[in-house]
Amino acid sequence: MDATVGDPFLLASYSVAQRIQKKAAKQSPSVASNLYATHEKIASGSSDGYATVTAQGDGVHILDLSTLHPVISHTLGPSTTFSCPSVTVGLEEDLCATYAAIASSPDVAPENSGRTIHVWRESLATVGDRASQKKKASVMPHYISEIYAPRGLPQRLLLLSPTGDVTVVDEDLAIRSTLPPPPTTVATLQTFAFPRDTTSFLPGPPGTTAIVLLETLQDASTSIRVLSISGDEGKDLGSCKLPLETEGITTAACSSSGFLSVLVRDGSWYSYHIDSKNDTISVYPAAQPLRLKSLSFVGSDVPSGGETCTLALNTSHVLLAAISSPTRNIVLLLWDLQYSVLLASHILPIPSALSHLPKLSISLRPAVSTSLQALLILTPPVVSQDKSATRSSVFVVPLTVPPTATIANAMGRAAAGAQWLVQPSTDDTLDPARAAVLAAVQTAMSNKKTKTAEQAFFDWDQKNEKPGVLGHSFVRDLLSALLPPSSSAYSSVLVRHLIERRVVSTGMVAGGLLAALKQRDDWIAINLCTTHVFDLAESDLMFILQFVVDHNRKMNTSDAMEVDSLALGAVPTLPVFLTACVGYNYSPNGLRAAIRQHLRQPEDVLEVLQVLDDWVEAWRSTEMIVFPGKKSTKQDEHGVTVLLDGWNQEKSLAHPPLDKVLSFIQNLLDASFLALLQHAPAHPVIRRVLARIEPEVQLTEQMESLRGPLELFARAQARAVRDGKEGKKDTKRKQLAHQRMAMAAGSVYQLEEIVL
Repeated sequence: MDATVGDPFLLASYSVAQRIQKKAAKQSPSVASNLYATHEKIASGSSDGYATVTAQGDGVHILDLSTLHPVISHTLGPSTTFSCPSVTVGLEEDLCATYAAIASSPDVAPENSGRTIHVWRESLATVGDRASQKKKASVMPHYISEIYAPRGLPQRLLLLSPTGDVTVVDEDLAIRSTLPPPPTTVATLQTFAFPRDTTSFLPGPPGTTAIVLLETLQDASTSIRVLSISGDEGKDLGSCKLPLETEGITTAACSSSGFLSVLVRDGSWYSYHIDSKNDTISVYPAAQPLRLKSLSFVGSDVPSGGETCTLALNTSHVLLAAISSPTRNIVLLLWDLQYSVLLASHILPIPSALSHLPKLSISLRPAVSTSLQALLILTPPVVSQDKSATRSSVFVVPLTVPPTATIANAMGRAAAGAQWLVQPSTDDTLDPARAAVLAAVQTAMSNKKTKTAEQAFFDWDQKNEKPGVLGHSFVRDLLSALLPPSSSAYSSVLVRHLIERRVVSTGMVAGGLLAALKQRDDWIAINLCTTHVFDLAESDLMFILQFVVDHNRKMNTSDAMEVDSLALGAVPTLPVFLTACVGYNYSPNGLRAAIRQHLRQPEDVLEVLQVLDDWVEAWRSTEMIVFPGKKSTKQDEHGVTVLLDGWNQEKSLAHPPLDKVLSFIQNLLDASFLALLQHAPAHPVIRRVLARIEPEVQLTEQMESLRGPLELFARAQARAVRDGKEGKKDTKRKQLAHQRMAMAAGSVYQLEEIVL
């Protein structure tokens, strides 16, 4: 799929009230922008969903993206301001609710500014009927800087504060719980929320929402904190520092796969991957940093909220909106940061109502419905000395983005982003300290003194001012010294250390990383690559797999002496390495081409297929756990039965997940089915695979029909956890039961005694 950025079209435009600008100059962060916009897809409404536009000094307006017409408007007057974007959620049938956080209003007491939420309930079928609009106000325990209505938590809202508080409220704004921030947190820079069913980097059961917070700490450092919200309960999963100074950060974006990009004022664009293992949060570099140019924010003294914004679309695809320099135009650049290539771009002239301003404020919001779109908000700065009439505008940007980042989509696009990138210079890639340690490692390895090379590197690494940052050029030169084309000296300790720190990519080694490691028989490092290197080519994986298949065949036909000698080596068995291949994030097209290239013999394909078939049978024979046993549950402090932290049924088997096994089988058969048909020994295996997969497909279809009924039990469990925490024991139900018992209501037979 080709990536495209369509021509943006105007959704709405609103005038900027001068009194709001004067008020914003005096107030604290109560007014962050002149205009906000969010998007929501309501089930019974428009096919493209609705945009909720919040205009300072005006009100909240809901517009239909299909017709571009306003549907509902709540005009609150020129004295009302908002502390964050408003959101609209669908309740039932045509009923919807709109939530707005009020920063200032004649109806709101000064001590409740920024803590008051207004909610309107109305029916889309009775648009324009003021009598049908039901308004309610509620005061929250902290200032509100963001409102989330996650799909994973129906009938719940998440309210965030500028300092990192998270409050869970229901649709009636009743407070369910509040999770305070750590004492070291000073402020949050940006926040991101993801339903559990769309995230691949965080643990947790269905119905969980993950919140990622980019925060400023007391020591002026930057950290990533991850929260898990399930039902009405919040849990802090942990935090991890980023090797970046908070003062220089301009904007950030995070995708549901955990790919985080951070843009700083000097134009450097860093990419990280958030991971959660063993109940800890870790962040490691995911791609080579970029250095942008020809954009107005580069070198600006405005730390955030300026003339640039980023929006994570999926995996490593990020949309950048900025102002070009020296010619002032709005540029929309769609990047694949994993491969450092520009996939698509579009240039939009600045609207005439804003073109005379020296500065602009740009923000982006996602709009996902029948097609992928983005809401582009252009406004004057909140504090502006310009007294001329200005207007804020909301544009809709149509987008076409591949579902995942692949090498195939990135090939041939290296030159597309040249005008926006600073090309690295060979003169300033290494500082003196790095140059010295690199020279020491090169000299030691050329003299076959691996211990000396390791000692030189680790001594420097302990003294490094930025221990989390090594740099692409430095790591590439290190690997050139550690993995020369022909040398008997090899430091497995250093190579594995670099791989474990996730700073190694395939392109750093001439001829391929896996081939170089195979040449040195470092199978431990090869196994690490399948979990710590994210750009392995499918061809390299299948090349190693073919070698493992051939090696295992020789093992099975060798005598005892040969088996003993080979047992001392580290070549993995076929199931072990195939597990790594099945679990790797590969491209289906690339995998099929690699299978045809390397697994040419039907005997090799048959051995792989037999292992996959054994895994399918193992999953079929596994007992389906409808409810975990006593060893997998515990009583919490309120006496409610809950799952143990980190419980996962898939951990009971040492095989890859069934869905990944079936996907690999499909690609294997698509690439080799004709060859297997001509190989008679493969026929029984193919029939056996079919016989085992068909019942699984039928079972999946039958289980899918239980999703709705079982949702009631999931809600009941969440309610039990909440009531246990709040000390409630279903008092309403018990009171009703006592009343019925007293009245003898509901009984089929009654016995009455008359005393004369």
